[in-house]
Amino acid sequence: MTPSLYVKYGSRLTTGLSELIYDRLLADAELAPFFEHIDIDLLREHMADFLTVVTGGPDIYRGRNIREAHRNFTITNAHFDRLMQHIEAALHELALDPADISTVLETISGTRSDIVTS
Repeated sequence: MTPSLYVKYGSRLTTGLSELIYDRLLADAELAPFFEHIDIDLLREHMADFLTVVTGGPDIYRGRNIREAHRNFTITNAHFDRLMQHIEAALHELALDPADISTVLETISGTRSDIVTS
């Protein structure tokens, strides 16, 4: 039996990826404004918990519903695509196997309709 991505990579894929994602987003002039006046440390925790769940770990996510959390933002498909580029770059930086990178990207891509609001 193949171990879950959560078991295979552990905190590198959860906390590590969360840290890299937000470091990249905060440095992106187009996406950084979405995070003004946001508790970024709490957001990093929620992302790490979300990644734990979607990669086969325990259901520890206690943040808001993803759709609810993003509904007051004007997030376009272009914004989401840019986010996915940052996530892909972060996954490569973490040196995950290519097939696992594809799996994580596919899973996160499935949240597009909950995040894109405009």
